Parts: sequence; C-alpha cells; structure tokens
Amino acid sequence: MIPIYISSFFRYDATEYTIGKIHERTDPGTFQIHVYDNGSDPETQDKLYDLLKAKKIVSLTLDSRNTGCLYNKIVYHAMTESSEKYFMINDNDVHPPLLYPSWLTLMIAIMDKHPELAFLTPQLPPLGLQEPYEVKEDIVYCKGVGNTLKLVRREAFPTMEQKLGAYGDDGWASIKVHEAGWKVAFCRNIFCWHDAQRDNYGYKPEELDKDPRKKGYGEPFRYDPINWYTYEPPASLRL
Repeated sequence: MIPIYISSFFRYDATEYTIGKIHERTDPGTFQIHVYDNGSDPETQDKLYDLLKAKKIVSLTLDSRNTGCLYNKIVYHAMTESSEKYFMINDNDVHPPLLYPSWLTLMIAIMDKHPELAFLTPQLPPLGLQEPYEVKEDIVYCKGVGNTLKLVRREAFPTMEQKLGAYGDDGWASIKVHEAGWKVAFCRNIFCWHDAQRDNYGYKPEELDKDPRKKGYGEPFRYDPINWYTYEPPASLRL
C-alpha cells in the first residue's frame, strides 16, 4: 500500500479531478491518498472534507496557514510508517497515465530493480528542468525531479531543516539525496500530465496574491500529447 500525499492550495476542481484520475487508473488496494491543505478558503476545505467522508481520501489536514512546500514534505515522511518502503508526493494537478499493468505497479517494479534510486517520477516535459545526464533502458538519471507522482524511497528521504513558508523543496531534496550517494531518475516509458496549461495555472488573481512564489511564474509550458491515455509527448520532447 503506497501512501500518496497531495498538497492542496485552492483550485478544488483540480484536486478533485486529480484524485479521481488516481482512483480510476490505479489498481485498487495498492494506494491510499492523503491531502494537506495550505490555507485555502472555507469552501475549498469543506469540499475536501466531503472527499474524506466519501472515502476518496483517507486523511485530511486543514491548515489555516500557507505553510509553503518544504514543511509538508517532511510531515509526509513522518506520516509514513517506518516499515513502508515507499511513499509518493504529488502536486494537485498532475495525472497518472492509463496503463496495464497500472502505472504505480510499473514504477514500483522499476524502483525495486534500481536500489540506487531515492526518487523516481514519470517523464514530463520540459526535460531541461530535470537536467538529465544519463539515459538507461528504463530510466533517465537526472539532477532533480519535481513533486509529480514522485515515488520516494523512505529510507533515502533526506534530513532537511523544517521551516514554514519555504519553497524549493524538490530541488533541495534532490541535492541532499545526491550528497548522500543516492540517485534520482525519471521513467523512459511512463509519462504523466501536468494539467496547468491555463491562464495563471488555473488560479484566480486573489489566490495568486496569497502565494508570493506564484506571482513570479512565467507562462505554462504548452504541448499536446500524441496519446491522451498514456500522455506520451511528441518525440522531440521525450527521451
């Protein structure tokens, strides 16, 4: 059973849709979903509570603060039992592909095959952000990965300073695991979709004002997959 942790910040529709895709495209009994909400409005939090009551998620943390990104990730590690080998961190707008066997079953098999890996994600353009440096048959080693269906080896998760309002958690975590001798990679043949190709990434202006990081975002990276079930991108955008 893999715990899947999702951070929520407004955009309830995106969160609900992502959770629905995970349930729809993942083998039953192989995962549990947990949501940590970072100071969304009462309407969003009420709807998240409805997901808990409907048993779409197994736990819900409602925070009155926007804690940032770093804070939650260390909480997620603590929520994962010591006996559990892996857990997963996902943004609330990243969707898994439809595959047989399930994308999660395939990713676990790859992690089991590569004990050197601390983190593994599906492949997601633009690849330059991950700084890939070595292509293997099933994975691509890279400098860092985001919180995009990121499968984490619990024992490899780094000790980092716990701090409210801090960002850049994915980059810091990748640096720390490399320093400890682990590696980071994304999949060669498993892809995901970042559902943020919308104006302001789907946020309302007043919501953006509540997050200093999002004010500086540029335009989203836009492309169309060649397959909307597997999310495989055009050949020029993949490895």
